[in-house]
Amino acid sequence: MSHSKAGDILEGTVVKIYPKYAILLFENDETGLLHISELTNSYVRNFTSFVQAGNIYKVKVIQYDEEKNFMRVSAKALTPEEKRGPLKKEPIPADKISFEELEKRLPDWIKEQNEGEQL
Repeated sequence: MSHSKAGDILEGTVVKIYPKYAILLFENDETGLLHISELTNSYVRNFTSFVQAGNIYKVKVIQYDEEKNFMRVSAKALTPEEKRGPLKKEPIPADKISFEELEKRLPDWIKEQNEGEQL
C-alpha cells in the first residue's frame, strides 16, 4: 500500500475534535492532524464552531511521519484550483444547444421588469 506524501491532496473526515485541532481519517486508513492555524488564512476564534465531527475537508499533506503513519494537513495551503478540482470541459454538440425556453420566457421577464420600474 502506498502512503501519502507531502503535497498530496486528499479528502478526510473529521473523527475527533480538540480545542485547537482535529483528527481526520482518510480513505487509505491514514490519519492526519488539521491544526487551527492550517484551517484558513482568516482568524479563527473558536475552532470547534467551524469544525464538527463528520465534516469532510479537502486538504494538502504538509508533512508525513512514516513511523507513526500520521500526517499534518492544511486546508489553507490549497490553491483555488486545487480546492475546486479539475474542471471537465466538454463541448456541447450544436444539436443540443437550444434557446427555445429562454425565448418563451423573455417577454414575461421584460414585462415583469417594466412593471417593477413603474412602482
